[in-house]
Amino acid sequence: MYDVSFSSINVINGEELGDTPQVSLQVAGTRAAHEGEMLVVFLDLPMASPSTCADIARTLNDAFMRAPGGVTSALRLAIKLANDRVVQLNKGAPPSQRLEGSISCALVTGDGLIIAQAGPAIAYARSDAGAFEVIAPYTATPAQVVGISPSVDVQFNNFVVQPGDVFVLTGSRSTLGVSDELIRVCMGKGDARMVAGYLNANVKRGRMIGVALSVDVASSTAKSASSSSPSQPARSSGETGSSARRAEPPSASVASVQAATPAVPPVTATITASVNQAARSMQRSLGAFGARLLPQETPAEVERRSRTTTFLLAAIAILIPIVVAVIVAMLYLQFSDEAERIRLRNDAQAQVEAARAVTDPAQAKADWARALEMISVYETKNPQDHAAFAEVKAQARARLDEISQVTRVQPILLAVLEGSAARRIAASALGVYVLNMDANSADYYVLNAERTGTTGKKVSIAFSEGLTTTNAALVDVAWATTTDNRWRTEGAVLFNTGQIFEYSSATGRASPIPISADADATPVQVQAGELYNNTVYLLDTGVGQIWRYRLAGDKLGSGDSYFRSPYNPLKESLDFAIDGAIYVLQRNGAILKYFSRQPMQFTATDLPDQQWSRVAAIALSGDDPNRGSLFVLDAGSGSVVELTKSGRFVRQYRGMQDEFMDAQDMSLDATSNTLYVATRDRLYGFTVRPPAPQQPEAAPNAQP
Repeated sequence: MYDVSFSSINVINGEELGDTPQVSLQVAGTRAAHEGEMLVVFLDLPMASPSTCADIARTLNDAFMRAPGGVTSALRLAIKLANDRVVQLNKGAPPSQRLEGSISCALVTGDGLIIAQAGPAIAYARSDAGAFEVIAPYTATPAQVVGISPSVDVQFNNFVVQPGDVFVLTGSRSTLGVSDELIRVCMGKGDARMVAGYLNANVKRGRMIGVALSVDVASSTAKSASSSSPSQPARSSGETGSSARRAEPPSASVASVQAATPAVPPVTATITASVNQAARSMQRSLGAFGARLLPQETPAEVERRSRTTTFLLAAIAILIPIVVAVIVAMLYLQFSDEAERIRLRNDAQAQVEAARAVTDPAQAKADWARALEMISVYETKNPQDHAAFAEVKAQARARLDEISQVTRVQPILLAVLEGSAARRIAASALGVYVLNMDANSADYYVLNAERTGTTGKKVSIAFSEGLTTTNAALVDVAWATTTDNRWRTEGAVLFNTGQIFEYSSATGRASPIPISADADATPVQVQAGELYNNTVYLLDTGVGQIWRYRLAGDKLGSGDSYFRSPYNPLKESLDFAIDGAIYVLQRNGAILKYFSRQPMQFTATDLPDQQWSRVAAIALSGDDPNRGSLFVLDAGSGSVVELTKSGRFVRQYRGMQDEFMDAQDMSLDATSNTLYVATRDRLYGFTVRPPAPQQPEAAPNAQP
């Protein structure tokens, strides 16, 4: 009779993770001809949870114990039913969560050891004389993966074992980056515990999950019986060069046995033994203590003490399983969390290596984006380990910036805005107007000469005596200046659907100017407003039109429509800008360009990113439709994209810490090439490069 030791192998990149639920041990009862048969099962299913592994192992073991016929047929049926259970669990599961791999069984009998394998399983055998063999059942044809279909092919290998023989069960899904030579060396270090210990300590890169088994003689009686048995051939000295001795499959007349008893994991067994020993010691101590203190007890006292002792023992009997369960649960959670942490880290590292190896820009961009996503998941679950991927994240961002032609800038934080609100801004020569659309209020921030900060306190715009808010729903703000005949005063104009507010920096007041009611020119839903040549332009997404109202004295004259009839694409517009031509930014990122009511060719070309993420605003430099730059704020990617006025990509700006993510609006001060960006609670500024000289296209000179 053989004494079989086994130990789990569970190591990833040099970190030992302890026992694995992929290993199951059953001690057979009366199914075999000899007592003490042992069935070791390894499930090469790394994605399976501990409860799922227990479920599959239970299915396999129950089937083996109840199967009629010989050992070989019983193992074949047991593996088939286990595969059926895996197929059932995979139904409806997404591809990334399906259980696929292999199953390996090692059955130790009085006649030897049988290894049964299904799927891309791997086993290793090493005799006590040093012969080493890799047992991979499928070499000529690809293995039929367990968990794919109800049919599964089972391969058998029978060994006549002797004391000192060592075996390792694993699979292609559970062993990655570990050489056969390392396994061979470690398997020569002793019994199963020594082999598992050496493998757990020496797999510095890659992953190995499996189980090691070693064979020894249980007793002298067993030795004698084994050596005299005609079915157990002795190993001769001439056989030491072979990897293992093969025997014929066991006879089909092997007797049926009782149901197996599940093995207790080493950690749980140790805890249970310690607790039981403590309980027995406590019971003995209580008896001795009572005997010393109560040498002459009355019958009533004896009965009362008996009840007390019974109560204490009952309490101990109840508490012991609870304590054991709590300890086991704590150890399980600790190991599970650690295994999950290492799995996430290794998956992220593998994705990083894959991204580094790609040269195609499009594929590299997708791979690096995926790597950053996986790193983000890891850091979310392990916030204490942010330093692990700090260098990799910097490398990923640099590579993505290179692919997307991103220019990183360090924006200056000019102001922290009160609250969190939807905002619109307008740059002036000396500062920035900020409109709070939620509160219907506006402030003016005066900047220093270097535009590196504000000077003094902000100026709150007054709409009436003592009030800095208005009941009108303000939607946009524009800088008003007499320069280039833009407007009649210095200050700002705030826009509403039914009126505008003219703010004069000289008076410090914002006065309402109504929009004349006209059946042919009445705004329905103003999205944005602009000033050009003493004329108010309103982008009306309600009817799909741009309205124009020329300033006539202190009033706005009767309006006229820019387009002869409503233009449906304008209903999907976000913002517009004027430099002699009109540029309209639509929600999908398309830009429409018009001059003198006629469409002009404009197509964004050479964009490194194939599509916009979420555009928010548009701005222009210069008053020439054919020279200068056009800027688009893509809030979804945190970018300010610069194009020529014919649509050719120039560059895109992003903050060093992606400060422009989810920005609300932007505005350009062309006199200083300073671009201002507003988020819900921050106002930033940075300098853009002056536009390069460009060859003019056509030179239209008509009124926009």
